[in-house]
Amino acid sequence: MSAVAWIAVGSLIAWVWLLLGQGFYWRTDQRLPRRTDPARWPSVAVVVPARDEAEMLPVSLPSLLVQDYPGEARIILVDDCSGDGTGQLARELAARFGGLPLTVAEPGEPEPGWTGKLWALRHGIALARLHKPDFLLLTDADIAHEPDSLRDLVAAAGTEGPDGYDLVSQMARLRVESFWERLVVPAFVYFFGQLYPFRRVNRAGSRTAAAAGGCVL
Repeated sequence: MSAVAWIAVGSLIAWVWLLLGQGFYWRTDQRLPRRTDPARWPSVAVVVPARDEAEMLPVSLPSLLVQDYPGEARIILVDDCSGDGTGQLARELAARFGGLPLTVAEPGEPEPGWTGKLWALRHGIALARLHKPDFLLLTDADIAHEPDSLRDLVAAAGTEGPDGYDLVSQMARLRVESFWERLVVPAFVYFFGQLYPFRRVNRAGSRTAAAAGGCVL
């Protein structure tokens, strides 16, 4: 066989493996597990790191404030050294929409060894734990949630014990408008799926876990 033929055979084998042996990563049928409502809804603290998010906050923050959640929940928005009035805008939106109680924290510049978003999350989690919540929801400031998003995530986590989950994550529907977004975003999602096939990480007993960083309960 010629070198070209060997390359073609190798490529075919690689594609067959990716399509059939890599957890069917190209399938997009994975959803949150359906669960019945718990007898007692656990308390949740929602931590939102935000840096210069004044443009997106009027869309995303109200979606959290008005969550239809039967249990106790609160929001902690960490203003990560924004220069566009993110923190003040968050307070104004909370006053306008009401809903879940909102705390706006401003931890200042990161300490040595920390970077922006991780520093904001660390600070927000520390504040959240003062209220001793049963769950933490870490979500980005540019993600808008459906009104029952928090309820669905907590219900999917289930109760304590062998049938419950320590972590539940859901990928946001990514906005694609420009030519480059339409080209790059699907490739990014499928590449993530190749590394962590959704079906495989969702399988009971799997030794691999994965989460979409924009929404992690």
